[in-house]
Amino acid sequence: MKTVLRKKSLRFLFISCLCVPALLSCGLESSHYVDSPILAGTSPSYGNADRSLQFFSFRTAADTSSGSFSYLGTEIYYKIYNNTSVMESRQSRIESLSDTSKRDSLVSSGYKTLNLAGTAAPTPLIGAGGVYVYIRLSNYNTANSPDYKAVVCTSSSPMTRYEGHATVIGIPRRSVNSSFGFDFGRDSSNPVPSSSDADYYSSSATSAGTYYVDAYAVTVGEDTADGSKSYSGTVHLGSISISTSDSF
Repeated sequence: MKTVLRKKSLRFLFISCLCVPALLSCGLESSHYVDSPILAGTSPSYGNADRSLQFFSFRTAADTSSGSFSYLGTEIYYKIYNNTSVMESRQSRIESLSDTSKRDSLVSSGYKTLNLAGTAAPTPLIGAGGVYVYIRLSNYNTANSPDYKAVVCTSSSPMTRYEGHATVIGIPRRSVNSSFGFDFGRDSSNPVPSSSDADYYSSSATSAGTYYVDAYAVTVGEDTADGSKSYSGTVHLGSISISTSDSF
């Protein structure tokens, strides 16, 4: 009798060892901790009258690919506003959330991923880990110098202007149309935002002809075993102003 019970127990234990891993892996997605990007220097303020300082700068998180986890890069989310009070209210709401909820809040608030001119932008936009990123959305005084041209580029050191040694990722474009730039009102390729544009929130204007672009960076990773994505907490890159009267 004891022999029979022992055989049944061993059989049950053997079946359990086979089934438990299958149950644990069935239908569940892996989640990995992902480091956030880091600001490089001072984030821009939309109220700063010095147009040369209207750029975003940060360093991407280190590439932590290991095993089935793959570091994909850094995504840039932005939203255009014509009212600073609305923009700041949304900033406060996003910052009050936990890191795991911030990206979802960006998406639900209508923030879009930054696009590039010419071809479909890579996803995420910045693939390299541990590099410094410089993003200028609109051109400034380019008739006299290329230092402040609209560009997305990376380097091994922080940048406050475009530098020839930098690796150019592309020319920034809006998500609604890869032909639309941020030199609002300059020409047909840079139209002023329309109330129907998905990347624009229209309200009573704080200042006629002036638009404000709010931006965030998020690190993205993927578990290659099941295709599930992992996101870091968001990093607020700052807010810039662009006027239809700016000298491009």
